[in-house]
Amino acid sequence: MPNRLVSDRILRVPPEVVNVAGTAAAIFAVVAAGAGIVSLLPDQASPWLVASAYGAPAGLAFLAYWWIAQKL
Repeated sequence: MPNRLVSDRILRVPPEVVNVAGTAAAIFAVVAAGAGIVSLLPDQASPWLVASAYGAPAGLAFLAYWWIAQKL
């Protein structure tokens, strides 16, 4: 019985809230991954290399967004 109550609460969450929470999580993941990649770069790294360190995870996040949007 308690499992049913939890699943009913999850189903009552508006899709807009789920979308905002997912977008916030994706932004956090992209920034964390980009910062991790930048921390591995040498000190004299090109600005383009730093930009690509954030762009690669952002591209993967967009790919995941696009794939989910195709399924809906």
